[in-house]
Amino acid sequence: MVKASVLKKIIYIEDALNSIFLEREELISLMMLTVFSKQNMFILGKTGIAKSQIVNVFSSLINNIKIFKYLLTKYTTPEEIFGPVSLVGLKNDRFVRKIDNRLANVEIGFLDEIFKGNSSILNSLLMIANEKVYVNDLEVIKVPLISLFGASNEVPDDEEMDDLQALYDRFTIKYISEPIKYFKNFTSMLLAEDDPAKIKAGINSDLLLDLDDLEYVFSASQEIKLELAVINVLYKMREFCQENNYYISDRKFKNIVRILKVCAFINNRASIKVEDLFIVPFMAWEQPEDYNIIRKGLDSIIIASIFNNILSNISMNISDDFDHVIKDLISNTRALHGDYIKCYSYLKESQKKNLYIQHGLIKEYIYKLNKIINQLELELANYSNQKEYLKITNLFKLKVESTILDRLDNFKIYYDELKMLDDKVSKALLEEDHNDIY
Repeated sequence: MVKASVLKKIIYIEDALNSIFLEREELISLMMLTVFSKQNMFILGKTGIAKSQIVNVFSSLINNIKIFKYLLTKYTTPEEIFGPVSLVGLKNDRFVRKIDNRLANVEIGFLDEIFKGNSSILNSLLMIANEKVYVNDLEVIKVPLISLFGASNEVPDDEEMDDLQALYDRFTIKYISEPIKYFKNFTSMLLAEDDPAKIKAGINSDLLLDLDDLEYVFSASQEIKLELAVINVLYKMREFCQENNYYISDRKFKNIVRILKVCAFINNRASIKVEDLFIVPFMAWEQPEDYNIIRKGLDSIIIASIFNNILSNISMNISDDFDHVIKDLISNTRALHGDYIKCYSYLKESQKKNLYIQHGLIKEYIYKLNKIINQLELELANYSNQKEYLKITNLFKLKVESTILDRLDNFKIYYDELKMLDDKVSKALLEEDHNDIY
């Protein structure tokens, strides 16, 4: 369980950031997960939507942290990112860079318009971004970098991606940021303070995070076990991506698990839930036009798993065509019942027998639906009582609750229709039995 003092800081900082940056709940949670899990994040969005400011303000809420920020162009040189070459070193036949206050000497890096940089710059980021080391002449330096953030208003095209795939894959989390949509939030944004120094002045300094907090969360979270149920769903998600030509490297899956463990730990849980996997679509896309397709496909896998888990408690399983089966049952029974009450004495024996069979099926599905409805109502109550601390996992919780409610409403409609049909068929069959007696 996460220390109460650290959890209090996390909640406070996330709330503070959401009060400053409106309609950014997902982005802020993902940004915090990125840093706590020692991963890298890429933010895609149009210019002027506070991509750099949100990283800058968040970094300022961590005590004693150093951040390096730079806007890349095709003319950017290694000296600008990694520091100038030491003249003293050159005199001694050494090509040593003075890395103080540059990317290899800070905890947080932010590179704006990252894909505008030339290939020599971008390729030199590979080891820093992944292994967190920098080769300075003959010395391999373990850099203090916790997370590298990249931002751009575009992603590499297919031709550029061939050269940049390795770097692009280093950004475990990718997020598409949009301009503010709603009038109330737009108005608040116009009136809000945007000076980082003044923003920080309004923050309770006693509730700022520090580097020890980051290390504690990461180290403790990685003790969380990855259970088979979650692995099974992850594998199905991987299969979906492979079948649809969406590439997720094995390295990224390892990093995804690290993030999932941090997510579970911050939410004060001892294990990863299947619901946490709603984070995965943010790590699965490469081209922005694919994001919604991937998210829809992966979400459906997660939802199906959640429903199967719920219904396994009553030893039931719902197939993909469950709704079609019930609709066909209702339609066929109505037709048979209609023929039956019009001229049951002229029906063939096989047709009468079919109605009896349909009647039996109706009773069977009434029983099944009643069990399903009761279980979903119980599960809905359980979801309402679950506590999630991160904003993004609260959004996931609401998504599951909404889906359960929708399915519950559908099942109740089916149940009512089947009950009405059961009464009608029972009455018709009872009348036939009465007529046969006389």
